[in-house]
Amino acid sequence: MSAAAVAVRAASPRAHVDLVGGTIVPRLVSRTPDGARIALVAGGALLLPGDEVRIDITVGAGASLELEDIGGTVCYGEADGGGPWSRWTVHVTVEAGGRLRWDGLPLVVADGARVHRRTSVTLAEGATAVLRETSVLGRTGERGGELRAEFVAEDGLPLLVEDLRVRGDAPEPGVLGGRRVYDTVTALGFRPPTVPGLDVLDLDRPGAVARYLGDETHRSPLDGVTAAWTDG
Repeated sequence: MSAAAVAVRAASPRAHVDLVGGTIVPRLVSRTPDGARIALVAGGALLLPGDEVRIDITVGAGASLELEDIGGTVCYGEADGGGPWSRWTVHVTVEAGGRLRWDGLPLVVADGARVHRRTSVTLAEGATAVLRETSVLGRTGERGGELRAEFVAEDGLPLLVEDLRVRGDAPEPGVLGGRRVYDTVTALGFRPPTVPGLDVLDLDRPGAVARYLGDETHRSPLDGVTAAWTDG
């Protein structure tokens, strides 16, 4: 397994930042006394069949963290689709009063790939997080491989639990149908401001989900939503 980690804690005169690189390499872009902006860069080819990548994110009490991906991720497979599963695991902890913003780029599941994508988010009191995750079945001209996408968020009680299982070569009505792009922006720990023309699902507890199902990432209406929900 290749593990990367980012931890940010508020401090004077500048926030304290701990970075650990693996296949994903975090790079400091800027920082203030309260937080930091970090870029996540691929340190090698990924994801290959059987690869396991873990990213641990910690935002300290009262601190803020903005993450940005430098390029999307392509998950490769074996021709017969019977190779080992690749795993992309993200664990986020936001301590009391902390804030996370992560406007992620697409994860593309190529033909023959088998990918388990799991994101877990734990919020302390007064913490907030806004994350964008985009999964795409297949590169141009492909149907795509097999994807299991889990998203679990809690703050002592469950906020959101999702478990999606799809195959590009075996679309299912009532799930994604024939769509390739599964694009989601999730707000946790607060009610985000209204974005004109955007339909959202309000969670039972503070939070909301905006989602797009389609065939092309550039047609998603979710560009700018992460910024609107965090800057608004």
